[in-house]
Amino acid sequence: MMRSQIAILATLLIALMVSLYTVAYMGARKDSMEEDYGRRMAELEDIRAQRDTLEAVNSRLLAQSDSMTLLRRRADSLDIRLMEMELRNTYPGYHLTIDTYQNRFHLWLGNMLVRSGYCGTGKGWETNEQGLMWDFSTPRGIRYVEEKGTNPYWYRPDWYWQEQNLRPPSEDEVVIIPEELSYSDQIAYYRDSLTASERVYVRAVPGALGSYKIDLGGGILLHYGVGRGRNVSHGCIRLSGDDLEALYRTLPIGAPVIIY
Repeated sequence: MMRSQIAILATLLIALMVSLYTVAYMGARKDSMEEDYGRRMAELEDIRAQRDTLEAVNSRLLAQSDSMTLLRRRADSLDIRLMEMELRNTYPGYHLTIDTYQNRFHLWLGNMLVRSGYCGTGKGWETNEQGLMWDFSTPRGIRYVEEKGTNPYWYRPDWYWQEQNLRPPSEDEVVIIPEELSYSDQIAYYRDSLTASERVYVRAVPGALGSYKIDLGGGILLHYGVGRGRNVSHGCIRLSGDDLEALYRTLPIGAPVIIY
């Protein structure tokens, strides 16, 4: 009986020692984890402070970059304005100036203002849902009238569909207007004979640019369009029908066009 009691007491003593060791180990482990947690939190706060500092520096750099871009743009515009003033005093013929800030055009004969009005110019950077980006700004500087024409077609580039998150049509999907029709009949066919979904897939659109076009090269045209007085175009200069006809009949091939 005595021997059995001693065995039980020994077992209980061992269990107690194991429990005490476990408690001591878990306490030490807890202290270590709390210390590690505190160290990691301190590191995290340090990283957050560094991030905030970098964000503040980045914001300042972006603001400086925007300011530099604006200053550079103003300097370029001043250079172009000086070029315009020199041209007015030295060039005796008809020439045109385009103000993309106020969206106005001015037709000059030497130093005499002949005609002025509102126009629509490029709207700048655009993006679609797929992340494609385009710069639809009207390029600034001096250009020359390279070509003039009547009854122009608008040949829709791929970005016309991509900007609307549509897939450009394949050659088999393009809707073609009968070439044997006169230009006015082609316009009527496009507007009256095609459904809205069919019109979307016409690549060569008659009538969209008005009755005239003045080509400045590089895909930049003076043509008819809405949104005059605003930055709304894809880079071309939009005019009223009357203003477009007046410029078409006045500006000769080779006439300077200054855009600022």
